[in-house]
Amino acid sequence: MLLIKFNKQIISDFLIPSFKVKSGDIVVIQFPNGPYFYPLKMEMKDIFIGKTSQDGVHIASSFTYADHIRLTGFRSRLFPLTVGGYLEKNANRESPLATKIYEYKFITPKIKINTIPGNPRRKLAVYATLSKTNKIVFDLAGVDPMGGMDIYKTVKEVVDTDGAAILIDWTDDFKNDCTVFVRPQYVGKVK
Repeated sequence: MLLIKFNKQIISDFLIPSFKVKSGDIVVIQFPNGPYFYPLKMEMKDIFIGKTSQDGVHIASSFTYADHIRLTGFRSRLFPLTVGGYLEKNANRESPLATKIYEYKFITPKIKINTIPGNPRRKLAVYATLSKTNKIVFDLAGVDPMGGMDIYKTVKEVVDTDGAAILIDWTDDFKNDCTVFVRPQYVGKVK
């Protein structure tokens, strides 16, 4: 089943080749690394989740972005968010993925999220999203290579059934393991 058809086009000075996302696919889009490319990555994410419409992009089924866990504000300092509290608000408790984060020995429902390092923290957000949907857009920012492999492996297992995933990343680590690999090309200022 075709979920997304993306026609070749220029977005923010990058020529993005055409590609399709079907059920069971894992698409890796490799952008350059660095803070200058973050807005472009977020623009692409907004297109895939259906927040922004774009000519030449047909979305039959919108995706969900596994957003990063951000703890800011006075309330989060007084009442720190726990892993159990986060999962209660952001995960489907019926799914086995909602409790997969507890495979880490040091993570319990009462652990405060602000004490959790990068890999398990990102896994928590991705697993919570996967517990609700099998059509996901994600990135591996703040994760080391081993953590990235673990997350990718879990996403691949969930997608194999009838889901789909789009990984927006700066490396080509999964180039030979994905269904579709897209490398946008910088074309400079287009007038």
